[in-house]
Amino acid sequence: MHHSHHLEIYEKLREKLDKAPVGMPKTLSGVEKEILSVLFSEEEAKIALSMPFIPFTAEQLAEKTGKSVEYLEKLLNEMAKKGTVWKGERDGRVYYRLFPTVVGLSEMQFLPGPRNEAMQRKLAPLFWKYHKEGFLHELGDRKHAIMRALPERDTISDKAEILPYEDAVKLVKSRDYHAVGYCACRIISKLNGEGCRHSLENCLHFGSLAKYMVEHGYARRITAEEAIEILKKANREGLVHTTERSQGPISTICNCCSDCCAFFKAIHEAKYPNTIAHSSYVASVDVAKCIACGICTLRCPMKAIRVKINREPANVLAEKCLGCGVCVPTCPVEAIELVDREDKPEIPDHRTYIQQLLEDRGKDFTALL
Repeated sequence: MHHSHHLEIYEKLREKLDKAPVGMPKTLSGVEKEILSVLFSEEEAKIALSMPFIPFTAEQLAEKTGKSVEYLEKLLNEMAKKGTVWKGERDGRVYYRLFPTVVGLSEMQFLPGPRNEAMQRKLAPLFWKYHKEGFLHELGDRKHAIMRALPERDTISDKAEILPYEDAVKLVKSRDYHAVGYCACRIISKLNGEGCRHSLENCLHFGSLAKYMVEHGYARRITAEEAIEILKKANREGLVHTTERSQGPISTICNCCSDCCAFFKAIHEAKYPNTIAHSSYVASVDVAKCIACGICTLRCPMKAIRVKINREPANVLAEKCLGCGVCVPTCPVEAIELVDREDKPEIPDHRTYIQQLLEDRGKDFTALL
């Protein structure tokens, strides 16, 4: 552990990061400051205090800090390499922004998979501890969910209407740049001696975030078709597509398992049942077809399906069901599908979504500047 005067700068940085829509709460052990001291040098931490969470130029930061543009460009490019600052181009100008914890600091070092293992071994025990001591509450203990379940398109009934923001295929095709990286949650679990057997390389990103990740070696570029294929495969494997709880444009689709995923841990371990918002659909069983085999019960990440094996047909608890469609593809008699839910969730536009997440913690937009 660092000397206390070193930690002061990391406590200030923690306070700064806590202003984002998904923050960085303080814990008793202070493990979050250890995480920050691995990710940021003291010099970087100091300058990060002046960085907005929305895109800015080196010139704008120079004005704010009184440092030279040359010095800042060198520092910012170094941080972009290290995965703590986003870097991109718009209208021929270079922009940067400080990454928040989600989507950002908590995933970035894990996205490259095995080739970044040394860093992952350092961070995994720290994140494991942080999840338990404070971060699951940050994710789950709120009025508005951060993530929503995105139904697998092939699992939705022909009779149900598919809303544009719930059509994973349309959402993927509407973005012009696609990338895939490795799942942070499953790697963290694995390196802490737990974990599951689900595949790892299926964390999808789009647009300028994806472009940054590929250009800096954090993910690999794929086509829209490959992304859609990854979604199909993930669904068959029992993984839940989740994305930001806004109508879009979305920048991330995770494929989550209930064993390792921090959002599912917030549901099952920290007991915040509404951490992931359900989709506009609910699983529905054709009792005439159902053979009470129990496969859907084993697969359901929410434990929302009850079956008396070989006796009574499957019964879906609608209020628990995420409407993800994981139960559908492996039913041997095709007795289950997603149908329209009576109580469709309100999915806001992107600005309103950010505003809601800030409101949950008594923050507002000025915190992002």
